[in-house]
Amino acid sequence: MKILNLWLPRIVYCAYPALLAMLAIRRDGRFFKALLIPAAVFGTVTVVRKRWNLPRPYEKLGIEPLIPREKKGQSFPSRHVASVTIIAVACWYIWPPAGFAMSVIALLISVIRPLAGIHFPRDVAAGVAFSLLIGIIGFWLL
Repeated sequence: MKILNLWLPRIVYCAYPALLAMLAIRRDGRFFKALLIPAAVFGTVTVVRKRWNLPRPYEKLGIEPLIPREKKGQSFPSRHVASVTIIAVACWYIWPPAGFAMSVIALLISVIRPLAGIHFPRDVAAGVAFSLLIGIIGFWLL
């Protein structure tokens, strides 16, 4: 679980700049949506986490997380999950096979974070729901 928690986000965070670079090199008009919509999700989730500052499971329940963490608060919504999910949505918009791969990674991260005691299920559910909502509106309805 520790290895997946470490490497899955790294895969996504390397693939996303590669996607943006490909779009930029090709002068693809979808570049700005692929850049700005995930940035808006990341920024919004960051602000919400700081404002609400909800405790993490290991703080509230007094448990030892399986993946050691020292961070306090800012549990809701999960920024890892929101970021990976919106990147998966962006990939679906650009190239569905990559979207599928990123969705599998997002699902795995969404399961790992609560199992490890880093987030409550509501934290990851909120991250997924927010990213899907903004992603669908931003990529397909606007």
